[in-house]
Amino acid sequence: MKTYSRVFGISIFSMGMIWGQETQDGSRYFEYPHAMPGRVIKAKKVLNSVTGRMEAQVILEGSPSSLSLDALAESETAIVHAQRGPFSEELAEKIPGMGQQSRAQVIVHLKYPPISYPDKTVASTEELRASSIAAAALAPISSLESLFQRHGILGMETRGNSVAEGELTRSQLESLKQDPDVAAMDLIHEETRMSPDLLTLNSSAYNPGGVPSGAGSGVHAATFETGLTSGFLSCIGVTPVAYDANVSSDAWEIRHANGVFRCLIATAPSASFYHRLSVTYDGSNDVNYLINNGIQTVNMSLTRGGTSPYHATNSEFLVMDDFAYRYPYPVYVNGSGNAGYSYEVNWQGYNGISVGDVRHTNNSTYELADCTQTKNPPPVYGSCISGSGANCAGDREMPHVVVPGTPYTGTDFASTCLAGSGTVACGTSWSAGVGNGIAADVIAADSRLAGWPEKVRATMILTAQNVDGGDWTSGTDGRDGSGVVSGSEAVSFAQNHTTVAVSGSAVEKGMMAASMYAADFSAGNKRFNYLVPNPKPSGKHLRAVLTWDSNPVVGGSINALSDLDLIVQYNGSTRYSSSWDNNVEVVDIAASELTAGSSYYIDVAPYSNRIPASGSRTNYFYYAIAWTWVKDHAN
Repeated sequence: MKTYSRVFGISIFSMGMIWGQETQDGSRYFEYPHAMPGRVIKAKKVLNSVTGRMEAQVILEGSPSSLSLDALAESETAIVHAQRGPFSEELAEKIPGMGQQSRAQVIVHLKYPPISYPDKTVASTEELRASSIAAAALAPISSLESLFQRHGILGMETRGNSVAEGELTRSQLESLKQDPDVAAMDLIHEETRMSPDLLTLNSSAYNPGGVPSGAGSGVHAATFETGLTSGFLSCIGVTPVAYDANVSSDAWEIRHANGVFRCLIATAPSASFYHRLSVTYDGSNDVNYLINNGIQTVNMSLTRGGTSPYHATNSEFLVMDDFAYRYPYPVYVNGSGNAGYSYEVNWQGYNGISVGDVRHTNNSTYELADCTQTKNPPPVYGSCISGSGANCAGDREMPHVVVPGTPYTGTDFASTCLAGSGTVACGTSWSAGVGNGIAADVIAADSRLAGWPEKVRATMILTAQNVDGGDWTSGTDGRDGSGVVSGSEAVSFAQNHTTVAVSGSAVEKGMMAASMYAADFSAGNKRFNYLVPNPKPSGKHLRAVLTWDSNPVVGGSINALSDLDLIVQYNGSTRYSSSWDNNVEVVDIAASELTAGSSYYIDVAPYSNRIPASGSRTNYFYYAIAWTWVKDHAN
């Protein structure tokens, strides 16, 4: 029987240790090779019982130190940026080994001028939509034509007015590095679909938890894929509101897109469906498609970087995360990938939902598919010292949830609709489509979640049910995130939760979303009160979830993540979730540790304010806090 008695702590990385392994005292090791070369810092977060805030205990060379980890991280970032400029780490490492006329396949992004969005908690829908349209129409500081002319570049393919892809020589790359209008440059990796070929899919595999019939009504849900055909849509009797005609003759792409789309409609049968013939989110037309069609949930099933995934500052991730602040505030649901446990999770942006694959073996059992064993990205603030890249994992806790993506049997999706044959195997492509549908179901269930991707993210993580024997802790790098998604529980929570306020009355099922400003970091904790039901529900435990948004700078190289911690009181004790570079905190408490009918508190504790002081598109970020009682195990 699984228990929930441990304190959710901190992952650490030290020389000679396996990535993600935790020390006995819950410390983590940091290094800043440029700001403090050759020095290793040991730190852990502890709860100050007097102030109620989380504080860092820092040890340097065996002695307590007053060093500021935030200041060191800023210094390290500034030094690295001065050396590397707009080059990604991978590109910067490749350049020295290139001859002057050697070529590399790269992507180049231009800088944009700063823009501010109105806070959606106080602005009207008209103001929010107008600011989003204005941001989409904003031209980069320079033009691609001007850039090409300045550096004698020919033959690059453009994507909108700020993105270009193509082969460049070392001398051209070094010239672009010095150009003040270039925001970012990265190597291009071959992209692959996250699922192999398929013949049949079973609709029951995509109805986890019994999502109510007719779910998703009124929500605009989209897939971004190539290959979807009008013949397939006619075959299954679905007409998207907006559909890009297929230009691919590749049977594999067609089958893949058809399968992903079918996963979406099987999970949210009454949504308004859209399909965009694109495998990017950040082109000018991609952005306009989301805005003009009011897309509320979206998924794609292409990798980002393959088995060497791009990190959170990737320019496309910046655009995606920026949509947390602008209309229509879409929920991005993307697959974690299925490359195996030695590889990082794909799609490492902050403000979407990362999903892994889980197999629905029959009507009452889930099991993790072997190929969903991706691991967390490396730390964002401070390096781990046991390795880097694929050898080093941080405490991002991704995937956030696992979602059915592997059918166990059946022929519900006829081969005539799939336009060909193949073999069924693991696939987070299908998981992404199902997760997209469940996100649509959650929004449709209650209007309070519309326009709040933070609430949707919190709801799906909150109501997920454990599969893989672990709990939400950065020390174990759990494969199932917070568990397998439950459509019925997520919809039920959306419909039945109480909207709460800071210092409000204690409730059994509560959720609130709001804005967090710089001034909030010098104020006290934000306290919420929860009530234990009487009698306590059988086979369930309390879960509290806190999630918040990063502050991306589109056309830059910053995806700043402030740090919040989650503290839950129970019977005179406290348990906390206090990761260092994650934007989701989860605390689980067993029913046996709580007294029926009693009230306790949950604190949102601000820790590090990293809202960019200049060049920022916002001077705040959104967060959501939620709690309820969740099943101890998936069934």
